[in-house]
Amino acid sequence: MVEQLGSGVPRILKSYSKNNFIFMEHFIRMTFPAIEPVYDDGGSIGGSIGGAIGGAIGGAIGGAIELTDRQNEVLEIIKANNKIGYRIIAKLLKINESAVKKHLNALKEKGVLKRVGGTRGHWEIIEK
Repeated sequence: MVEQLGSGVPRILKSYSKNNFIFMEHFIRMTFPAIEPVYDDGGSIGGSIGGAIGGAIGGAIGGAIELTDRQNEVLEIIKANNKIGYRIIAKLLKINESAVKKHLNALKEKGVLKRVGGTRGHWEIIEK
């Protein structure tokens, strides 16, 4: 509802520094510090997810698996929407669908990504 008013981004910019935004070729990464620690069952929410995401950025997971820039871009898109299909990824990256399939297959072969549930399923990023 807030976005329909058109005031969401200006309100965010009033509360957070522009340093919280990192602009990449195809993405904007926003990091918002928590005012209070967030815990779920005694552990930090997002710990394992953050580890997988942080490891993928920069081209390697755990320092052992090398990823191309395009493979990192594909992972960023999947992190934003793990139910996304290869056709939409192709449109977002402005590349051929066959190229997206090759990148997805490479990520699966490297053990970084797996598909759960077939065409109606979702992508799962694997932390190494």
